[in-house]
Amino acid sequence: MTPLNVRRKIILLLTGITALLGIVLGVRKYAGMPAPDFVLPAGGQPGVLGPLILDFQQAVAKEKVEPYLSVEPEVPGTWLWEFNRAVFWPAAALQPGQVYSVRLQRGASDSFGRTLKDSMSWPFTPRTASILYLGEAANRPEIWLSDGVQSQPVILTDTGGRVIDFAPYPGGEHIVYSVQNEQGGADLWVIHRDGSGAQRLLDCGADACLQPAVAPDETVITFSRRTLSAPLGEIWMFDLTSGKSEPLYADRTIAGIQPNWSPRGHSLQFYDPEFSEIRVLDLHDDRVILIPTDQQAIGSWSRDEQTLLFTRAESSEIGLPIVRIYQADLGSGEISLLEAADLGAVDASRPIFSPDGQSLVMALRPLAGAQNKQLWLVQADGSGASPITDDPRASFAAYAWDPAGGRLVFQRLQLESSQSRPQVMLWNQIDGSISIVAEDGAWPQWLP
Repeated sequence: MTPLNVRRKIILLLTGITALLGIVLGVRKYAGMPAPDFVLPAGGQPGVLGPLILDFQQAVAKEKVEPYLSVEPEVPGTWLWEFNRAVFWPAAALQPGQVYSVRLQRGASDSFGRTLKDSMSWPFTPRTASILYLGEAANRPEIWLSDGVQSQPVILTDTGGRVIDFAPYPGGEHIVYSVQNEQGGADLWVIHRDGSGAQRLLDCGADACLQPAVAPDETVITFSRRTLSAPLGEIWMFDLTSGKSEPLYADRTIAGIQPNWSPRGHSLQFYDPEFSEIRVLDLHDDRVILIPTDQQAIGSWSRDEQTLLFTRAESSEIGLPIVRIYQADLGSGEISLLEAADLGAVDASRPIFSPDGQSLVMALRPLAGAQNKQLWLVQADGSGASPITDDPRASFAAYAWDPAGGRLVFQRLQLESSQSRPQVMLWNQIDGSISIVAEDGAWPQWLP
């Protein structure tokens, strides 16, 4: 075959391939963008804090898809993109039992130029949050789960009573917890919400990795790590994508306990026991606000992340310390007394905002009265305060709002006997009823 004929055949072949590619691409474009998959957890219901997940079958560009995405009824929130996966995190809790829909309007397109021909909608109903707590807390602590109603609580962990503390993932599908190890330290573990799939996340050896807290987007776990060189603890970060851990600060002299994320994950706070102050780190610009307080407790975030409430002790006229509620403006750094929660000569514990931001719950003890604290509901606008509990024989602590509002879980300890065991209790804001969730249970938290 002559070189000329060879060249002609090559040209014809390339022309054919080009035409075929054109036909394939044309067919793809004509066929339209394939529909994505709406990903639901095993139980078929997402948690009230999300996430809502769409998996696309091909590469997509955020700017060509996100404008066509929505949640109905309208829900403010943020879409995050992980390769071909779109993840929606609501700005506030969804309402359990209500029917919502994720909607993708026609006109969205993928990287091949294919356009979605028909609008699509995926209905879903958020589940009601459950209650986690440490069962047999004094002698053999394990993590237990209760739905807060009639069903019997179930045990989730099986560590031989070596659970120290825990934290739920915001999405509610996993729980991270600290477990005592054979070297005298504590490791970080994770399980599914049904107790299956226990897996060690981080082997801490002789160090104690405690007080885990999961970022709102579930990318990072912060925790306090106690070592021989840092006996008070320092804040570390565990990257859930890479599996790597490192200290928050290169300056290893900064102590830290009780790490806590802001609602949207823009900031992180923790308590520095070395200098008796709350450190608030703005993760966007690395700005740090220092809030002096000797109460060894972190603050409570407002929904917009602009205010942090905290406690501070002052001397009273009768010589006993008054613990009062203050607010820090995180924009200006200004600190002022929270007048709405200034209830006189009392010993107050850390206040927490209700999910709607309209009220606060705190534990109070009058200096001239009983020695135990009761729970109070205080209106944030200063319009009034009312007791939630009124039991002089018991003390109350470890209170937490249901993310969707309307319910409060807390711990009660009877003071009549040294043999008393803590109880996990549930308050219904609508009718004011209080019920027992679990005997010999402590440190309750909500699992969305």
